[in-house]
Amino acid sequence: MTPDTLTVALGERTYDIFFGRDIYPLFQEWICRFYPGGSVHVVTDRNIASIYGDDIRRWLSGIPHGVLALPPGEESKSLDTVREIYAFLARGDAGRDSLVVAFGGGVVGDLAGFAAATFLRGISYIQVPTTLLSQVDSSVGGKTGFNIPEGKNLVGAFHQPRAVFIDDAFLLTLDERNLRSGMAEVVKSALAGDAELWGRLLARGGRWRAFSGEEWRWIVYRAVAFKTSVVERDERESSLRRILNLGHTVGHAMEKAGGYGRLLHGEAVAMGLAWEAALGRILGPTPAALAEQVVSLLLDMGYALDDPALPLSSIAAAMGMDKKRIVSDVDLPLVTAPGRCELRRVPLAEIRRQLPAIRAEVRERVARHEPAAYPEAGDIPRPPESLPEDLGALERRVAENPRDPGALTALADGYRLAGNLPAAWEAINAVLEVDPGNAAAQRVAAEIGQATPASGAGQATTVPSPLAGLVLVGEDAYEIRPAEPPLPPGEGEEPPQGEFLVEEASVPSQPADSVPVEPHPSKDAAEAETATPHAGEAAPGAPAVRTVTLAEVYWAQGERETARRIVEEILRRDPWNVRAQAWMAARREDPLETALKEFLETTAKEYGYDVSRSH
Repeated sequence: MTPDTLTVALGERTYDIFFGRDIYPLFQEWICRFYPGGSVHVVTDRNIASIYGDDIRRWLSGIPHGVLALPPGEESKSLDTVREIYAFLARGDAGRDSLVVAFGGGVVGDLAGFAAATFLRGISYIQVPTTLLSQVDSSVGGKTGFNIPEGKNLVGAFHQPRAVFIDDAFLLTLDERNLRSGMAEVVKSALAGDAELWGRLLARGGRWRAFSGEEWRWIVYRAVAFKTSVVERDERESSLRRILNLGHTVGHAMEKAGGYGRLLHGEAVAMGLAWEAALGRILGPTPAALAEQVVSLLLDMGYALDDPALPLSSIAAAMGMDKKRIVSDVDLPLVTAPGRCELRRVPLAEIRRQLPAIRAEVRERVARHEPAAYPEAGDIPRPPESLPEDLGALERRVAENPRDPGALTALADGYRLAGNLPAAWEAINAVLEVDPGNAAAQRVAAEIGQATPASGAGQATTVPSPLAGLVLVGEDAYEIRPAEPPLPPGEGEEPPQGEFLVEEASVPSQPADSVPVEPHPSKDAAEAETATPHAGEAAPGAPAVRTVTLAEVYWAQGERETARRIVEEILRRDPWNVRAQAWMAARREDPLETALKEFLETTAKEYGYDVSRSH
């Protein structure tokens, strides 16, 4: 296991989860390697398509593909939408060698995964989760399905993805409500099985929105790692995996009682966590101090913990259709300590009987709650150079295509989070000048406005923007000048030094066996030639993706040296990786094969042949 990859070990259903920024080279390489001759069918929703539609087409350039954009929201998670996906796959001649890409949030992932599980009795799919909720929860573990009027996710199937690609840059385009919804699942993971993650959340509390890019990656990784460890031990929720339902017995009931769409899933889960903590205190396993701590943290993070419009009778009735019910009982996870919970079989009638006391206790805690004094974001140490690294990735993305509104919007939000408001204004204005009705850009502009002092937006500033010198030149090229501080009047007559011209070109169509291996294709060639590889980077000739699974593919295709380099790199970073050790042990070089290889290399050099390439 490398720092940017997790493997879900499920025998023949084993797959890898990739974490990072600008993951499209990994995404493209994976598809070209594993599905060189198959068609790709992308399922997304209209909101995601409006932001990332151009990116999807660029990432799949040269690969036969189709895109279906569904109506967004939990209301679309129905059988009618599944039928629409079936029709899309049939029209696109999807076969057993085709690949479905679930590109979106949890609703898209559940629907596309279920359609893939049942179309032609099962075809492959991968997950590209674009919301925090889907990144830390629904994209991993293989649960797919849809809602019916009688309950949430009552129709579904276990169908593991072939891979998951988690890019935290997607979080930059989320509004606060959806980001908070995802954080509820992070809180659940911390309570259920990661005490260190719980401690990090407590330390930040109401200042969670100011997490740096590096902190977001750590949080997402830890939440996914916890879920992965549970899924590996109980893939089909026969026992241990039920601890992942913490907060969901009451949460799902509230979602259904309010009608799907009133509450986001994470908002309902936050309520469920508070209510089930109170129930755990009443039943005994949850210490009173911990129940108080759960409620306090959730309130500080901005969650509403009750919906007065939902009568207890409706919540009780909805709970009766919970899929975790066994006859008249529920296997209920109850927290015993941070990072630890136990499963207890509780009669459904007992939970219903306690609902009035639970609501009263939660309301009483809410009434006397006083927000904790958390340190300001600037007072909390951040990992060194985390923000420059994140912004650098976004700036490279804009440099590749300065007309991309999604990239500019994400960069503007990144500057806002970094506190560089002048640069944020400039980037977002570039979007709004072209498309004043862009909803995502309008939201970011409003957040920048709220963060800007009343007199700050119109004042001159000495803080240069990295985009200050970007000038479009005609339709096919653009010029980038280094950002320079403003000079006093009368100075600066000389042209800026160090100008360079970059030709803008579309991504060329690629044959199936041609894959990109550079994580940043736009990197200056001179810099690429002279740069010294950082620790952990792939050796020359190795692909950007480094997993045992991919090494096996290279080995089967005859590229044995590349396969060995991949596994050697994994072992350098993680010497105790069991899969990598077993792979290497099973492929120890035969002395005769080594001698023959050396002879051929010597002969090739003598006669001027190049045997380094595959033939």
